[in-house]
Amino acid sequence: MLATLAAVMALQPRPGPASDGVPVLVAARDLAPGHVLEPDDVARRTMPAELAPGGVLSEVDEATGRVLGTASRSGEPLTDVRLAGPAQTALTTGDPRHAAVPIRLADPDVADLLHPGRRVDIVTTATRSGNSSVLAEQAPVIAVRPTGDRHDQGRLIVVGLPEGLAPAVAAASLTQSVTVTLR
Repeated sequence: MLATLAAVMALQPRPGPASDGVPVLVAARDLAPGHVLEPDDVARRTMPAELAPGGVLSEVDEATGRVLGTASRSGEPLTDVRLAGPAQTALTTGDPRHAAVPIRLADPDVADLLHPGRRVDIVTTATRSGNSSVLAEQAPVIAVRPTGDRHDQGRLIVVGLPEGLAPAVAAASLTQSVTVTLR
């Protein structure tokens, strides 16, 4: 019996040398989509190289000032595809077949219900017929601009739309009242 056990143990693969760890940047706490990263939002950790995802960030400066595209849990590695550019230039969809379209909402308080990553239908009321019209469905919200001093024109949001639909929605939002339904 002991001889059999010794033979089985001899045939078991031996663990290889431990791989060197690589520095990775992780979320220091749960973070919401659209959050502009600051140095205290991230932490540096060491992770085995074979477990580190491609495009993982390793320096705090690589993340500072960038916009988180999706939610991130505490301890989750941050990668380049998860982050948009600096907050000032992050109005992009990340898809070359889509365009970022700014629209003003007829009711500025609706913007308080929105955040980047939320899906909305864009709706308008035709001025002559009075019938509502859905301009776009399932549009992702890219940005919600803060309340400004232009209360008479509504809050500005930016949504991502396919390039073929983007010009029509942008034009309609200039001549008609526009709102969104939440998905």
